[in-house]
Amino acid sequence: MAVSLDGTDEKAVNAMIPGSHRASRVVMVVTVLLSLLACGTFLEIGLRLLPVSEGFRALAVNDANPIYRYAPNRTAVWSKGWNFSITNRVRTNNLGFISEVDYDPKRATPLLAIVGDSYIEAAMVPSDQTAAALLRRDIGARGSVYSFGASGSALSQYLAYANYVKDVFRPEGLVVTVVGNDFDESLLRYKQVPGFHYFSQSGTPEMQLIRLDREIPLWRDYVAASSLAMYVVANLEVAGLLDRNLKRVKSWFNADLNPNTYVGNTVEHADPARIADSKTAVDAFLRQLPDRAGLSASNILLVVDAPRPELYEPVRRDAATRSYFGLMRAYLMDRAVEKGFEVVDMEREFLDDYSRAGRRFEHPDDHHWNSVGHEVFARAVRKSAVYESVFGGARQEVSAK
Repeated sequence: MAVSLDGTDEKAVNAMIPGSHRASRVVMVVTVLLSLLACGTFLEIGLRLLPVSEGFRALAVNDANPIYRYAPNRTAVWSKGWNFSITNRVRTNNLGFISEVDYDPKRATPLLAIVGDSYIEAAMVPSDQTAAALLRRDIGARGSVYSFGASGSALSQYLAYANYVKDVFRPEGLVVTVVGNDFDESLLRYKQVPGFHYFSQSGTPEMQLIRLDREIPLWRDYVAASSLAMYVVANLEVAGLLDRNLKRVKSWFNADLNPNTYVGNTVEHADPARIADSKTAVDAFLRQLPDRAGLSASNILLVVDAPRPELYEPVRRDAATRSYFGLMRAYLMDRAVEKGFEVVDMEREFLDDYSRAGRRFEHPDDHHWNSVGHEVFARAVRKSAVYESVFGGARQEVSAK
C-alpha cells in the first residue's frame, strides 16, 4: 500500500480527486488514436511511393448509361497482391473501355468486336500485348478491332455488350470469349452485382435479361483518394478474403461446397442442380446472341477457355473433363456448333503451343491469360472463318428484334 509521508493512503486521496481516473483514460485513448494516426500517415506516405492499384472508377449504370464501363480518358495503375507481383498501367479510352485506342462509331472500315470479361479487359497484360492490339497490328488499315469487357461479366453480360456494340458500332463480326465461371454466374439466383445484366426466369418460359442498376457509392472517391485504403481494398482484396472465409465455414457443413477445389476459377463439384441451371443459361445465351448482335450465327466466333493449370498434366486434364467447367464447356461447344456458330476450343490451341514451345499461358499467381495466352488466342482468331469474313468477305446480317 502506497502511503504518503504523513501516513495518508494515496489511493484514498486519488479517489477523492474528481475525474482523475477519467482523465487518465482520456489520455490513454488520445495516445492510442494519435499513434494510429501516425502509423496510418506513415503507411499512406510509404504506399504512395509504391504501385498500389488505383481502380478504374466504374460509371453509374442506369437508363442514361445502360452498359457497364469506366470513367473515360483516364490512365491508372493496376497491380496484383500484397507484394505487387504484377503491375501495369491501364488506359480507359474515349468511351470508357480499357483500350490503347479510341473507338469511332463512324469508322469507314470493317470492325471485329471482341466481348468478354476480365480476360478481355486484360488489366494484367501490357496494352500492346493484348489480343486486340495484336490483331490490330495484323489488320493494319484494313479494318478495326475493338474489345469490350469488364471483370465480373458472364454470358448474360456478353449479350448486353453485344447489343450495345450492335447499336453503336454495327460490327461485321463478333468474338465472344467464354471462361469457367461464366455459366451459373449468368443467373440472378447465383449472383447479383449492381451494374451487370443477368438471366431471370420470373415465371416466364424464356429467360429474361435484366439489368441491376448501379449508383456510385458515396465513399468511393474518398477510398480512391487514399493509397492505404486502395491497398487494403484492391491489393489485399479484403472483401474477397471475407467471402472466401465464409465459404470455408459453409464447407464445414456441406462437403460439396469445398472452397479449395476449383477448376477454371469456379467450384469443381458438378452439382446436378447447378448443371441443369447452367445449361438453361447456355441455351438462352445461344438463342438470343444472334439477334442481340445483329449478326448471323456464322459471323459469331465463340472462344472457350481451357481448364488451367490442369492443362499441363494429362492425368489432371482428364479429370478436369468431369468437373463442372469441363462438363459445361463441352455442353456449350456442342450446342453452339449445332446452332451454326464457329467455335474455337482453346484447349487444343494451348496444347499445340505447349507441345512445341513449353510456354505457360497464365501468370504464376494469377489465373488470367498472360501475354503468351493472348498471343495464342489472337492466333486462333486469325485462323477463324469469322475473321476472314470480316476482313475478306461480305457481311451476313440478320434483323434485330
